[in-house]
Amino acid sequence: MKLHQRRIVTFIGCVLAASSLTSCSAPNTLAVFDQPQSEADTMPAGTTPNVLESLDAGTTRLLWTDAGLSYYAALSGEGDHCLVIVNELEAVSGCSSDVPVMVQGVGSITMMLADNLPDSSANWTKVADHLWAAN
Repeated sequence: MKLHQRRIVTFIGCVLAASSLTSCSAPNTLAVFDQPQSEADTMPAGTTPNVLESLDAGTTRLLWTDAGLSYYAALSGEGDHCLVIVNELEAVSGCSSDVPVMVQGVGSITMMLADNLPDSSANWTKVADHLWAAN
């Protein structure tokens, strides 16, 4: 085999090896899930059952509390990213396989779950790590 042909074969082998490594990489998961769940991260027992049933209870992470509302990140049973907003009476949530995840919460404020503010998003204020509020 000529030197030129060996280089082409080597190049193709490297491309195939690299593509097989990237296809085995971990799914796109937010950094908030890198740390283990703490006791403060668990959702209150009285949270709306239909919201709790859709979540993997071991993945909830408390992001922020303000004015009687608690904001949680979680993964659904299917592995989708979820933003959950809880008050004393009810919970609202939104889940998506893609991030950011946006949920319209109490008082018509839209909240966004993301590691960073996407370049395509404007008019958002960071209120906590991984949590943004629409202006």
